[in-house]
Amino acid sequence: MEQNKTAPSAGDSHRQYRQSLGDQVSTIEQEARMVLPGVQALFGFQLMAVFNQGFKTVLSENEQAMHLAALLLVALASILVVAPAAYHRQANHQISKHFVELSSRYLAWALAPLALGTCLDIYLVARIILGSVVASLITTFVISAVYLWTWFIFPKIRAVRIEKLPLHELGSEAKTK
Repeated sequence: MEQNKTAPSAGDSHRQYRQSLGDQVSTIEQEARMVLPGVQALFGFQLMAVFNQGFKTVLSENEQAMHLAALLLVALASILVVAPAAYHRQANHQISKHFVELSSRYLAWALAPLALGTCLDIYLVARIILGSVVASLITTFVISAVYLWTWFIFPKIRAVRIEKLPLHELGSEAKTK
C-alpha cells in the first residue's frame, strides 16, 4: 500500500507546516463547530436550573448570583465563538489574514469565560451534592487547574517550542526526496 507523500508522517511531529488562509479558516470553522454545541448545551442546562423548584430553596442568594454570573460567562463564551461567523457574514465573505487572526483570538478568548463559568457551576453542583463548602472548593480548584493547564499553560509552552522549529510547506518532502 502506497503512503500519501504529501501528508506529514509520524516522524514529522517536530515540524511545523504552513497552512493557506483557506486551510486556516477551515480549521477555525471546525474548532468553532466542535465548541459551540457544548457551550449551547451548558447554557441550556444553566437556564433550566433556574426554573427547578430547588433553585430558590437549596441555593443561597449569593449562590444564585454566582449561578447568574456563570450563566453570563457562558453566554459571553457563546458570543465569542459565534463572532467569527457573524463578522464573516457582514464582511462580504472575505477571507484575509486579519479575519484569521481575529477569529483565532475570538475562539481563544471564549475559553476563559467558558472555563470560569463552568467552574462556578461545578462549585454549586459540588456544594449541593457534597454538602461541604471545603470539598466543593477543592473539587473546583482541581477542575480549574486542569482547565488552566490544558487550555492555557500547556499550549503556551508548546507554542514557544513550536515557534522555534523551521516552517515547512506541506508536500515539500515529496519534492526533495
